[in-house]
Amino acid sequence: MSPETTPPFPGFQASESPAVRLPEAFFTTLLPLLSDPAQIQLMLYLFWHLEQDPTRVHYVRMMDLTGDPTLVTMLGGEAQIGKAIHELVALGAVLQAELPWMNETYYFINAPQGQAAVQAIEAGTWQETGQPRQAVQMAPEKPNIYKLYESNIGPLTPMVAEILKTDEEEYPPEWIEEAVREAVSRNIRNWKYVQTILKNWQNKGRGNEQNRRDRSQNPEDYRESWLGHD
Repeated sequence: MSPETTPPFPGFQASESPAVRLPEAFFTTLLPLLSDPAQIQLMLYLFWHLEQDPTRVHYVRMMDLTGDPTLVTMLGGEAQIGKAIHELVALGAVLQAELPWMNETYYFINAPQGQAAVQAIEAGTWQETGQPRQAVQMAPEKPNIYKLYESNIGPLTPMVAEILKTDEEEYPPEWIEEAVREAVSRNIRNWKYVQTILKNWQNKGRGNEQNRRDRSQNPEDYRESWLGHD
């Protein structure tokens, strides 16, 4: 996708997603050493990857990196990932540990936990937890209820925000997103209408795709309660 066709960044969203922590030394010491954008991107990715499961001793394998299609696209291919990780090892930002009995290489961020892990591997005292590793892949953050409202209904006010907060707690996010799409497809940009769709699904069942399509062709199913008619 060329810069001309790439949509602009919509801004950071208010969400419950955890923040990704970066040590101050990343900015003051390491960043000036990173001469290639791929090095910066991969290093930031490693910090993000770490935050996905901070309870474990964190490492990545080459298969973890090349198995994330977003990272592969971002860096321009698997070869670029390999080049960037080896450059980060040479700079001392990433530690590399060989596990010949597994025919595997682990990569750790050069921090106390990673240093201790590499020492344990080299000393032969490293032990795997035995827990299966879950694949971690980047994906664009889905718009939350507030962003959906601003993008499809109108400006957000404090009173509306309270209503949205209540609805967000009551309905699954995929329901909310689909209800907004249905309202917009009928050109009825009113949150009460969205609420009526959600309440109908909650009371009568969301149904299958065909049922939802049939109802979308007959908005009178919702209109009476939306307009407050008996």
